[in-house]
Amino acid sequence: MRMRKHQWLRTTLSRAYYCSFSSSFPLKHVTQSNFESAVADLKTHLKAADFVAIDLEMTGVASAPWRESLEFDRFDVKYLKVKDSAEKFAVVQFGVCPFRWDPLRLSFIAHPHNFYIFPRQEVPTDSSSCEFLCQTTSMDFLAKYHFDFNTCIRQGVSYLSRWQEDEALRRLNLRYEDELSEQARDVPLFSITDILFSERMKNRLREWRDGLLKDTSGGSQLEGSFLNDPNQQFQNIFYKMRPALSLNGFTSHQLRLIQSVTKKHFKDLAFVRVEGESSCSQQLVVYTDSESDRDLLKKEVMDDYRRQAEMKIKAAIGFRHVIDLLSSEKKLIIGHNCFLDLAHVHSKFLGPLPLEAEEFVHSVNKCFPYIIDTKILLNTNNILKQRMNKSKTSLSSAFLSLCPQIAFASNESCNLTFSSSVKVEVQLDDTRSSSWISGVKHEAGI
Repeated sequence: MRMRKHQWLRTTLSRAYYCSFSSSFPLKHVTQSNFESAVADLKTHLKAADFVAIDLEMTGVASAPWRESLEFDRFDVKYLKVKDSAEKFAVVQFGVCPFRWDPLRLSFIAHPHNFYIFPRQEVPTDSSSCEFLCQTTSMDFLAKYHFDFNTCIRQGVSYLSRWQEDEALRRLNLRYEDELSEQARDVPLFSITDILFSERMKNRLREWRDGLLKDTSGGSQLEGSFLNDPNQQFQNIFYKMRPALSLNGFTSHQLRLIQSVTKKHFKDLAFVRVEGESSCSQQLVVYTDSESDRDLLKKEVMDDYRRQAEMKIKAAIGFRHVIDLLSSEKKLIIGHNCFLDLAHVHSKFLGPLPLEAEEFVHSVNKCFPYIIDTKILLNTNNILKQRMNKSKTSLSSAFLSLCPQIAFASNESCNLTFSSSVKVEVQLDDTRSSSWISGVKHEAGI
């Protein structure tokens, strides 16, 4: 992974480990209910940020003991293990925290956002609903730190990857073409039942069409004849300022027969399918003034269908809007041991992970050209390594070793001061704080 290691960031990192906090820590939790407003705020903070920290919470890490990453693994082997994990486990929390240096206050201003996400299927696909594994140790870890599973499942923000969006649009185009070809195809009449049904529908439609061409009194008589329909299969309505019949209670085969009858015997009638209430399909026979008006109506219907479907797809993008923001701003991304995090980002929000590690690196760098892994900095900085306990470089170990005044201090006992400390202020909406609660909850990015 190509990483840009600024000397100033090394210094900032080592100094930032000595920053001082006290007792409470503001954090913006984001669910479906406040997602749009949170993204709008995040966009502003990202534009002003000097760097952005990310962190993920997953339902598991390794699907089998032999798939756990080892220190002596070759990079290609390690990538295949990470790829397997990212493809099988889900991300349930995504932490994004933009940092901005304030030269007047001589401090970093942080804006932590904690997104609950859940792979809910918002757009119909050819595949079944999303499936993922749960590792007991990971789930127990989340439960231990009071992770809110109900909020995640019920209110978590869903998402579509870029690849899934492209596939949904491709299927939309295919369905659009299929609809056009179906309109041009006649249904053969193989049985007596089909012949009798088609003849009856032809008579019904002619009766309705002829009634429309009569005076107002004739139209009233026509309406009465359909109200006497015992099955209530025909309902007089208006569609796009045109008289229409709503068809109810017919089988799909019968509807195809009605469509064929309409096309074959009535140049001034059009059979159309439209999206009704609750996204239910509704079949109509619409009266048109001429063949050109009929063609215009069909084009309007297809354009409406396409527009509504595209709106549903765009609405289903969900949390990926955050990933697109991070990618477009090209800010420095900071994570800790973030190889797996980046694999999840690619798998969940960009597209299927490539087979080769080199392709993965190229794909990630196209979206995020500047990435720093603090674990690598810990392993390559001798001064920081000396402060660590043996070779432990996990985020929690680094926190305990390099930030003991934050990890263990209380309001009364927080008397440690360091001349080289860097202050970090956390800003949530209009509230600023330099406080911290240690060990209460485990949140992504915190």
